[in-house]
Amino acid sequence: MGLAATATDGVFATRLAAQGFTGPSGTLDWLASKMKPAKEGFAVDLELGGYRLPQVAFKRFPVQIELQAAAEAGALLSAKIKGRTQEIRAITVESYPGIIERVADPAKFRPQTKGTADHSLPVCVAMALLDGDVTVAQLEKDRRRAKDVMVLVEKTSVKAGSSLMAKLPKGRGASVEIVFADGQSLRETVEVPEGDVERPLSRSSLEGKFMNFAVPVVGKAGAERVVSLVDGLEELKDVRELARAPRGSGKQDPA
Repeated sequence: MGLAATATDGVFATRLAAQGFTGPSGTLDWLASKMKPAKEGFAVDLELGGYRLPQVAFKRFPVQIELQAAAEAGALLSAKIKGRTQEIRAITVESYPGIIERVADPAKFRPQTKGTADHSLPVCVAMALLDGDVTVAQLEKDRRRAKDVMVLVEKTSVKAGSSLMAKLPKGRGASVEIVFADGQSLRETVEVPEGDVERPLSRSSLEGKFMNFAVPVVGKAGAERVVSLVDGLEELKDVRELARAPRGSGKQDPA
């Protein structure tokens, strides 16, 4: 409920502002200069460079934050498999013990709901290997139940990655290895997932995620219009134009 509650607060604050509600403009200044510090040396940093917003991670895939590296490794391997998914004999995923407890417990190998599927390491890795991506459409259309996905899930095992823990003890990385029936193997390791503060989301990945969400609602042309408006936001004469753009036509148009 945490994220939903935050979104609700944001919408509520926006509606209040639209009706003319205002707040004290000097709150931060008061905190910095008038409030008695709880301890010596305490101060409020008002410098823009110290704000936390630029240090926020942005998930590339619409799944649990700790699955980002595994999904990315699976997507990278998908391009190398070249139609050999039926030849896969075994899939081994390495991650961190705490992460494994949360995303690879027995229930995650047979998720019964979307909410369990998007927290399932084996399912997300299988979809990434087969489709080259993990998207909201897969989750909403029960891709997890497809036979080819479940076949790969049954071939998946998960274990702690000693090399990952040695190098990045507090990381969220993952390593995925595929072994084919003929003994050949492929391996991808993602130590820091794309979208992490240390590895910001690329422009192409950000646009790709946005298009996956927006096209079914406003159509391809409508989604591209929103991207164009955001790109030119500083030169936009009337912000209402941007506010109107995401409304779409109300019809699903994947074209």
